[in-house]
Amino acid sequence: MSLIGNWIESLSYELEISYSCTRKISPMSSCTTCIDKCPTEAIRVVNGEITISNHLCTICGVCTTVCPVQAIKGKSPSRRIIRNYVLLENGYVLPTVAELLYYHKKGIRSIHESSVNEELSEVVSRVNNILAKMELEQLSFVEHVEAESEHPQMISRRAFFARIGSNSKNTVLTSLTPIKWRFNEHSFKTSNLFKGWSFFKIKLNHEDCTLCKACFMICPSDVFRIAEDSLKLTDHNCCGCRLCSDICREKAVQITDNVHISEEESFSLVQANCKKCHTNFPSWKGAEELCPICSSGDKPNFFL
Repeated sequence: MSLIGNWIESLSYELEISYSCTRKISPMSSCTTCIDKCPTEAIRVVNGEITISNHLCTICGVCTTVCPVQAIKGKSPSRRIIRNYVLLENGYVLPTVAELLYYHKKGIRSIHESSVNEELSEVVSRVNNILAKMELEQLSFVEHVEAESEHPQMISRRAFFARIGSNSKNTVLTSLTPIKWRFNEHSFKTSNLFKGWSFFKIKLNHEDCTLCKACFMICPSDVFRIAEDSLKLTDHNCCGCRLCSDICREKAVQITDNVHISEEESFSLVQANCKKCHTNFPSWKGAEELCPICSSGDKPNFFL
């Protein structure tokens, strides 16, 4: 991390929930991932709005790593990185599966913790199960670290500014995770980390699906794509937010955790003309009489 980067990072800031949050997109969203993982219960739903209580938030960064749609803006947890392992110090915030998968992608292979507890062992076990399915090297625990790497280099205030003035690209040995690793919430999206692999399985029951297109339009990951004669589902894009399942009136979409080689599923469609409003619409073969709006009797609004 650069010297000036360390200084900038020390400035005070607050986490922010952006409008990409599924609960801000639709009140039908059931996502509670950040709420469930927040160690201080600082994230809550108040009067239908998801909020962060600043007096409870410790800016630990856990929420930025688990949000399926990367809607929480801020830094991820501060960790001590020494070569290819992460050092968990006393009072550390429990790392999440997404965080450890991200570190693995960055080359981290080991974890140092003086007294491994049951919670940490469970998280690492879940990560290793995922890595095993992808036939990748698993994480392990190490007992010792080299003393000279445990502490950041100390320099005087004069040397600090002199070094910035002479060469802004100069860096110093530090045990903190690089700043560029920690201010990019989109880095924790699994589809960005492991190309060719999907972390979720999408099941569409076409017998119940009315092709109303609500899930197609609201999906933040472009999983659903409808063409003239087919409906394609790209499970690699799925982030597991389950918003499509939440808004489906027919409960025709199901999302389950399932690590597997990515695949694209295709369903055949036909172009039909509604006998009531006379508009063209895609339909399942054999169910071409009425468009979804006319068959339901009203125009659904899933965004309010």
